Amino acid sequence: MMDHERTEKELEEIFEEIQRSYKTFVEGTLTLQESTLRFARELLESSGGQESEDSQATLEDLADQGRGQREHFERLARKSSEAYMKVLKGPVDEHHHKVEEAKADLEEASPP
Repeated sequence: MMDHERTEKELEEIFEEIQRSYKTFVEGTLTLQESTLRFARELLESSGGQESEDSQATLEDLADQGRGQREHFERLARKSSEAYMKVLKGPVDEHHHKVEEAKADLEEASPP
């Protein structure tokens, strides 16, 4: 029974970590969107030569941040998928390992 409780606790910790990771990602994405919208509003309200260069630099920075967010999400999705697969396969792998051990024990006990 202790193994079952420990396994449940470990699963809960894994899923909580995945939730925290997604929450952090979403918060970062929303912050990036807010920055982009604020910049777009300022761009529409202003005009001028120097501001145009600053606007170009800001647009490039926002585009870089967007690419970084996309890469972060892809890593997060891949790692979450790997974690879920480990969790889902865990009992099967453990069962398979025990079956293999039992077969090996039976083979050792069987006459040649």
